[in-house]
Amino acid sequence: MTGAVKYILLFSILFTAAGNAFAECNDFEIDGTWEASLDLPRINFLLKTSASGPPIEVEGAFELNWAFLDTGASGILLSRETTEIMGINKETNAQFVDTGIGGDEFFDVSAPLYVGTLDFDSDEIQAYNLDEYHLYPQWRFQVSREYAEWPSEPLDVLGMPVMAGRVAVLRPIQDLDIGWEWDIDSEQTMDGEGQIYFSADIKDANDPNIPATDFQVALRFDKFINKTNPGNIPPLPVLGYNPVIDNITIEKDGLSSTCNLLLDTGGTISIISVEHGMALGLVDENGEPIVPYDFSIPIGGIGGEVELPGFTLDKLSVPTMNGFNLVYLNARVCVHDIGILDEDSGEFEIIDGIFGDNFICASMNIDTWDISSTPFDNIVVDMRRGILGFDVNPIYPVPSCNFTGCGSASMPRPAGDFTGDCAVDIADLQIVAEEWLKDCDWLNFNCRGADMVRDGVIDYRDFNELANQWRL
Repeated sequence: MTGAVKYILLFSILFTAAGNAFAECNDFEIDGTWEASLDLPRINFLLKTSASGPPIEVEGAFELNWAFLDTGASGILLSRETTEIMGINKETNAQFVDTGIGGDEFFDVSAPLYVGTLDFDSDEIQAYNLDEYHLYPQWRFQVSREYAEWPSEPLDVLGMPVMAGRVAVLRPIQDLDIGWEWDIDSEQTMDGEGQIYFSADIKDANDPNIPATDFQVALRFDKFINKTNPGNIPPLPVLGYNPVIDNITIEKDGLSSTCNLLLDTGGTISIISVEHGMALGLVDENGEPIVPYDFSIPIGGIGGEVELPGFTLDKLSVPTMNGFNLVYLNARVCVHDIGILDEDSGEFEIIDGIFGDNFICASMNIDTWDISSTPFDNIVVDMRRGILGFDVNPIYPVPSCNFTGCGSASMPRPAGDFTGDCAVDIADLQIVAEEWLKDCDWLNFNCRGADMVRDGVIDYRDFNELANQWRL
């Protein structure tokens, strides 16, 4: 923001490309990903106080700003530095409690603002053309109460509200040359022509420029928000539901477990819960390693910073909609519990974990600084249809399967299957019950799909539609 360089890690590195191996039809295998993503997806943005007015300026001039595009963030987060430099007003006494990797954190709430987004790869002429930005409805945002501390820089985060009902296109740009180093003083790479960064854009669902994808993974949208937290003081910021990948299988030394992981493009690493770590014989019930861990990594986020133990799994397998699995061999994950108070049940719930950027972007071994490239040219997250698509670099063969099972083009999932298990049953009825009489829109993904008649509310009409599809 405003000329300051924002980053997660500062390091001097040598670049090497790790080889990726792919199997035949049954599996699409990737071997050699490391634990830490080298970047998070970035997108240009501007802020306005009125839809027809000019963008907020800094010292009398419009300056280019960028933020991280984060599918793991339910809201929009502005740093304290950005808020003060831009002179953004806050709602008096308002307070919002958010939960992240380090626990609860308290935020201020901005006055209503308009946000506009633009492809991070836009050239300077486009970036200064205000007509190029897509403008969203007026919302309130979360505002950090603390200044960033070295070595961190102020971070602005655009979460699910800007992606709801649209399509996010992520491009992990990489040109890995041997002999590069990061110069901390000049904050730039030296001695090479290559680059590594993660670019993002958000497009309308019918945009013809959305890249085609070679295979797809089904997404389900769930709520990781708690508007009724007793620490909240209205008015509250805008919040949206987040995407989840279901039925991911993790394996280690003959043990296995199946988990549903939050798709978190704001996550530098990937995480499994203590429960799943125990199922693989990695940790005890307190999350303490009972076998030697392969690495440890300090992670900062909402709620503060924690040091996490990390392990190398034999496999992490993601089911695709194309009849084969996306398999990460020697997948490196951390073990940690991330929880939130569920406002429906009133109970504190631990999520299974997060599927982070180290599995889709170039990644690094934090001990050796070895670098692994990614086979993906584009990652397409369709927030209307609930589909995560992978555009594979042409040098890697993609399995070709004649898949005709549930979820395929010839046999789409039933409309009443809100849980993604290819059945309309009690689990789907439970979602209808949880969303009963609630207002539905793209921010909550039509009440997790339960608004079957798309009239903006869950009522008996949706129940009747579900009953007509029962046990399909």
